[in-house]
Amino acid sequence: MRRQAASRAAPMLILAALLAQVAPQARDPLDERAQDVLLYDIRLDVDVERGRIEGEVGYRIRAHRPLDHVRLDARPPAPPSWQLAFLDGQGHALEARWQGESVDVALGGEVKAGDEVRLVATFAGQPPGGFAFADNRYGERLAFTDHYSIRAHGWLPCVDDPADRACFRTHLTYPAKLMALASGAPAARGGSEPPPEGRSTLERETTSDIPPYMYAIVVGPFAEVRESGDPRLLPHLIYRQDVAAAKPALVHHAAWLHTMEETFGPYAYGTYRVVQCPTRWGGFEAPGNVQLSERLFEGPDQGVGTLAHELTHMWFGDAVGYAQWREVWLSEGFASYFGPWLHAQTGGPPLADTMRRLREAWRRSADGRTKSVRWDGFKHPDFALNANTYPKGAWVLHMLRGELGEAAFFAAVRAYYREFAGRAITTADFVQAVEQATGKDLGWFFSQWLDQPNCPELEVEDDGETVLVRQTQRQPPYRFHLRLGYVDGEGKERDVVGEIAEREARIRVGPHRDLQLDPRVELLFR
Repeated sequence: MRRQAASRAAPMLILAALLAQVAPQARDPLDERAQDVLLYDIRLDVDVERGRIEGEVGYRIRAHRPLDHVRLDARPPAPPSWQLAFLDGQGHALEARWQGESVDVALGGEVKAGDEVRLVATFAGQPPGGFAFADNRYGERLAFTDHYSIRAHGWLPCVDDPADRACFRTHLTYPAKLMALASGAPAARGGSEPPPEGRSTLERETTSDIPPYMYAIVVGPFAEVRESGDPRLLPHLIYRQDVAAAKPALVHHAAWLHTMEETFGPYAYGTYRVVQCPTRWGGFEAPGNVQLSERLFEGPDQGVGTLAHELTHMWFGDAVGYAQWREVWLSEGFASYFGPWLHAQTGGPPLADTMRRLREAWRRSADGRTKSVRWDGFKHPDFALNANTYPKGAWVLHMLRGELGEAAFFAAVRAYYREFAGRAITTADFVQAVEQATGKDLGWFFSQWLDQPNCPELEVEDDGETVLVRQTQRQPPYRFHLRLGYVDGEGKERDVVGEIAEREARIRVGPHRDLQLDPRVELLFR
C-alpha cells in the first residue's frame, strides 16, 4: 500500500477522533480462538446511482471448541438507512447481541468442537462504512470497497482481523453500462439465473484465502488498457480520460512478475490487473486487483514506483500476510524495499539513491525517534502506517542483506516465502526462517532494529590516521558494520569496514583525507 501524501496534512487530533468512531471493540481472545471463518459466500446487488447495496453473505465457520454463538465485527443496523439481520441455514431469524461494533450471533444450541456452523447475514441500504459511492475526478459515479485497515465490517459482518483468512465467493450484479471487478478468479455457479434487463453479473472465487481487508469490489465507467508480455495480465481498468497518461506506465508488469517468481517463488493469485478509483490510499494491494489513486499517473515517474510497490505486495503482505497489526512492517517494509529493487531493474532510480531518500525521510519523522517498528500502542491500525513500518522496515531488510551477503539474503527470503505463502505470520516466524536458512543466530540483529526506537547516533573524531566512532544515542549500543571511504596517502580512493559493538570503537585507516561515512549507503544512522 502507498499512502496518499495529502492525507498526512490532516490534523492528528481530528483524525484520531474520526478513527475512534470506526474502531471495533476489543474481542475476547478466547472467542478469537473459538472459531475460524472458512467461507464468505457473498451475493450482492450494487445500485451505483442511488448509492445502495442489497444482498446476503453465507458463512461456513469451524468451531474450535463448543460454541453457542459466533462473534463477528459489524456495524449495527441503523433503520431505515441500513438493514442487517442474521438467519440460520433454514432461514429462521437468529438473535444478535451487539456490543459496540461487535456482535454475538446466538446459534440456538451448542455446536461441537470440529463441527461447522452455517448461517446467513442479509443486508440492504446505504453502507455505513467500507463500501463507498463517490464521483471520480471527472464527475462520474463509482462504487468501490475501501477496507483497509478495519473498515470491511462497515458493511460486511466478518472477523475484521488480518490473521483470519478465508475463501471469498462473489456473485455481483451491477449496471450493464459499467465495468466491474471482484476478488478471485472466474467461477460459474450452477443454476445461476440471467441478470435482469440492464444489469450484468460477475462471479468470482478466491484461489487463496485472504483476510476481509483484502477483499475488493470496484464498479464504474472504465476503459481497458491492455499490457502484453504475460497471459496472466488482465486489461487494466483506467478512467477513459487518463488512458494516454497511464499507457506509458503500464508496461513493466510482465518483467516484474518474472523477476519476482524467479527470485522468490510462484505468484499466488492467477491473474493481475490494476484499477483506478477514489481510494484514500496512493495504492492498495487487493490481491490480483490493485486499487490505484485517481492521480497516480500524474506523478514524476507516472506512478511506476507505486506500481512496483503494489506488485511486490502480492508476495509480501498478501501471499505471506501478517497476523497482528503491529507486524505490518512485514508487508510495507518489504514492499518499500523490494518495490524500489524491482523498479531499479526496469529503469527506475538506483536502489542506493532510494535508500538514501528513505533514510532522510525517516530521520525527519517523530515516530523514528520515539517508537519501535513493532510498537503496538496505536489506538487504530491506520496509525501503524508510518515512517517506521515503511522506510525503517525497508532499511532493516537492506541492512540484513549487508549482514548476510547477497546470495544468503535472497536464498533466505525465498525460503521464507515458500514456507509461509498462504499464511498470516509474525516477525518471529520471519526470524526463524532466516536463521534456519543461514545457520546464523540473528536475534540480536532484529531485536535492536525492530524492537527499540531510533538508530545509532554517531560522532566521529578523525586524527588523520585512525577514526574514533562514538555512539551517543540514549539506547544501548548498537552492533553494526560501518564502511569508511577515504583517499589514501597516494591519492587513491579506498574504503575500510569496521565492526562496531560498543559505545566507542577505533578504526585504523592509515594516512588519509576526505573521510566519508557510509559511502555505499549501507547503514541507518544519524
